[in-house]
This record gives sequence, structure tokens and C-alpha cells, in this order.
Amino acid sequence: MSRRYAALLRAVNVGGRKLVMADLRRIAAGCGFTAPSTLLASGNLLLETTLAPSAAGEALRLAILGSIDILTDVFVRDAAQLQAVVAANPFLEAARNEPSRLAVMFLDRPPQAPLDMLASDCGMGEQLRSGPDCLYIWTPQGIGASKLSNALIERRLGVRGTCRNWNTTGKLCAALMAE
Repeated sequence: MSRRYAALLRAVNVGGRKLVMADLRRIAAGCGFTAPSTLLASGNLLLETTLAPSAAGEALRLAILGSIDILTDVFVRDAAQLQAVVAANPFLEAARNEPSRLAVMFLDRPPQAPLDMLASDCGMGEQLRSGPDCLYIWTPQGIGASKLSNALIERRLGVRGTCRNWNTTGKLCAALMAE
């Protein structure tokens, strides 16, 4: 039976790693995914497949590499997983009032080190909290001013991840729920 997923690509359309969303949809269709559609231009793909999430992510990762020579991680989540992320948000006021300053970092596995490994890197009121297969990152001054980069978090916690701001996370969840 086919299921609908959100595939979140890591680090595309930043730092010269250009991926046109029309190409991403074409690549996804070439993998056999049905009804591929994109949300924004930041590597968010909605797709249907009979594959398990991990197999779908790996198939898409290899197809992107083979088609346009971009190596990227792909994090696949279903509607229930995104709903759980939204429901567990510990920063409700931030989500309501300043959603662009709240990010969700979707992780490939649980952190291999405690979050306090990042305590010295949190400045300007920044806070991190664990969630279901994710981290919530509150950056009152904005993610652009933060020292909490993907690379730093990954290195300190021994994980791989990709970030989406709260607005995008909500849109992805709503898009999967609408199906």
C-alpha cells in the first residue's frame, strides 16, 4: 500500500549546492515515487511510495547523486511523525509569535551525547530541547546570528540532521494531513 511522506533534503540551495525543485520532482518521479511535489525551494519533497521511509530516503539520495552529482542526506517523515513533532513543541509562545526564529532539526538517530554538550555555544538566549527524532532550537536573535550551526550540532551530538523553521514544519505537516 502506498503512503505519503515528506522527504527533507539536507543542505541544498545553500553554499552553491543548487537543486532546482523541478529537477527534484523529475528525479523523484524517475525513482518511481508517485505524485511528487515540492514545498518552497529548500529541499522539501512530498511523495507517495510503497517503500519504507529509510528505503525511500536512500533511493532518493542515490538518484540525486546519480542525476545531478549532489550528495545530500534525505530525512523521510510521515504525517504521524510530523504531528508528533508539532505536538511536542516546548516553545509554544515562540511558535505563535516568532515562528521564523524557531527551528526543528530532524535527526537521523538519537543524539549520541547530551544536549548540554552545546550549552557553551548557546548565546543570546538560545535554547535547545529534544523532541521526537528532532531537536527544537529557539534563536531569539534569529538563526543567522546563531553559532548553533548544523555542523556544530552534528559534531557535538554525533548525529546528522536538517533544519526547518517552524513555519515550514507546520506547512509540511499540514500538507501531509491534507492527503
